[in-house]
Amino acid sequence: MAEFSKDLTFVVFTFNEEKRIERVINNFMKFGSVLIVDNESTDSTLDIAKKYNCEVLVNKNMGWVEDEVTTSRVKKVVKTEWIYWAFADEMIDLLTIDVIQSAIKTGKYDIINITRKNYYYGRFCYDAFADRMNRIFKKEAIDFTGNKIHGFGVVTVGKENILYLPNNYFVHHFISNTAESYLNVINRYTSIDADDNKKFRGVSRMVLGAIKIFLGNIIMRGGYKSMPSVFFLVLNMIYYSWVANMKAYEKINNLGRSEIEEKNNKYRDSILNTLR
Repeated sequence: MAEFSKDLTFVVFTFNEEKRIERVINNFMKFGSVLIVDNESTDSTLDIAKKYNCEVLVNKNMGWVEDEVTTSRVKKVVKTEWIYWAFADEMIDLLTIDVIQSAIKTGKYDIINITRKNYYYGRFCYDAFADRMNRIFKKEAIDFTGNKIHGFGVVTVGKENILYLPNNYFVHHFISNTAESYLNVINRYTSIDADDNKKFRGVSRMVLGAIKIFLGNIIMRGGYKSMPSVFFLVLNMIYYSWVANMKAYEKINNLGRSEIEEKNNKYRDSILNTLR
């Protein structure tokens, strides 16, 4: 049965999470140390963390938390051998915690890979957009040097040292975005994405990618069982992909607003010339 572990620290990233952080702390605190890595919150997030005697690291990140600087600071602060990489919109159930702790106790592994499954509009999405990540790891088992957005560092250990937990043990990811707030998130992350990856996929690949996202998550991954929530989530993910590609196209072709205005002025002038 799961118990408090002196070998594991739950690292939770926060920014203005006063409405969610208390439940997350209560989810983890019985099973290991809790480190709150806060992006300079202006609400009561840190007060709640201190109320539960959590260790706190205030760290202004660059818009995402797996960057080299942030991960380096986290590793220096964490005193345990193992890190659990967590967020304020996620929780894990008791059976999953028990499996994680049992794997750590065996001494056979350096990384534990786990699935994350989503809730959208307050409904479970089954395997739609479920993803896997090396969320639980020994500090030196993953190198984050030069890490890019959407990446999770470079594994420094052999495959035999990685445990892939079965799909029925997973992180519960509670998405609270509305259509409006998702647009803000999409705009912010796609700008970072375009800066790091200036590759334009082409219109045909964009369309085929959208079809793959739609069919894969609604049909193959069981999203149809949670309609229309998954349908709207699919639309957001397709839109993210398209916006990232549009921004990449703009950067490749130097299409800022001033450059577009210059192109438009040629047509404006041609119209004026017809009036002379």
